[in-house]
Amino acid sequence: MVKNIYSVLGILILMAAFLIGCQPKEITSAKVYKQQNDWDNAIVQLENAVKLYPTNAEAHFLLGEAYGEKKRWTDMSKEFDESLKISSAHETDIKYYRDKYWVENFNKGVELFNKDELEKSAEHLNTAIIIDPSRAESYRNLAVTNVRLDKMDEAIKAYQQAIAADESHIETINNMGLTYFQMNKFEDAIETFKKVLAVDAANEKAISTVAFAYDRLGQTDKAIAAYEDALKNDPDNADLLFNYARLFYQKEDYNKAISILEKVVENNPDDYESLLSVGDSYLRIAESFKTDANKIDSDGGSVTKIEELRGLAKESYEKAIKYLEHAFGIKDDVPTIWHNLGVAYINAGRVEEGTKAFEKAEALKKQ
Repeated sequence: MVKNIYSVLGILILMAAFLIGCQPKEITSAKVYKQQNDWDNAIVQLENAVKLYPTNAEAHFLLGEAYGEKKRWTDMSKEFDESLKISSAHETDIKYYRDKYWVENFNKGVELFNKDELEKSAEHLNTAIIIDPSRAESYRNLAVTNVRLDKMDEAIKAYQQAIAADESHIETINNMGLTYFQMNKFEDAIETFKKVLAVDAANEKAISTVAFAYDRLGQTDKAIAAYEDALKNDPDNADLLFNYARLFYQKEDYNKAISILEKVVENNPDDYESLLSVGDSYLRIAESFKTDANKIDSDGGSVTKIEELRGLAKESYEKAIKYLEHAFGIKDDVPTIWHNLGVAYINAGRVEEGTKAFEKAEALKKQ
């Protein structure tokens, strides 16, 4: 009985030895070179091994490992992929090496970005992508780096790849939309932000940029509707209000423009552009009243109506003065403001002030 047990053990030992002996000699030699840290000779042996035994998962894995030691990232990734196609036996080790090298290159890319060494940052982030193409973070950071490098087409490509890797990351889609906007590709920006709004209907960045994009495309009615949607979420946003008002100014609906811009000035009394725009809007309203009064006068029309219109014109000129004076109190070297003030002063009956304002405008033009 004991004799039989030893016989069985002997068979098992022989079988184990036989199985080890089945390992290709190229792999055996490569492992010896690996232990000696001689990666060049290990690669020679393993390249022969994958040619002779193309379905040997271990040969592909070991060759990928050796390529990684030599920083041959594309070759490494290819061999790891080949190994996994054949078998999952080395999946854990492959993940270890991918993670190790990915972290090293990704972190280096971020470090260089923060040092404003953008070209070098992009190199390391591209390497991280080669090592592990499934990690969305690499594409996101590469996209931002390319934007900073003014490589906008490459940035868009990186954003698209990031979204393909992780389509749930709303900020990435938002950033791609903003990049399209920077590129003046407003229709692409709108379509991109629509994808954001399909998931997050209250996303303020998407809503406001869609409004700006329609505005830049000259699609006024769509822009107005988009600004109104944006202002529901951010009613005191000065940029949204100013651009919303500007659309009504362009449509010559000056009263509507004023009602919007006065809200901007109420929140920020020294908003220079808004002060000028309100002043100019009141001037245009005043000129319209004055033109209508003169036309009725030339046609021999109602004196009462003429006086009414001229009274409304004078009232509007006075309102324009209020905002224009505030504006030149912030910046007093712009000839246009002084000229407009001159017009308002004269028509409001403040002739001496009007004359001085015109003189100031002419002096500034000559400087």
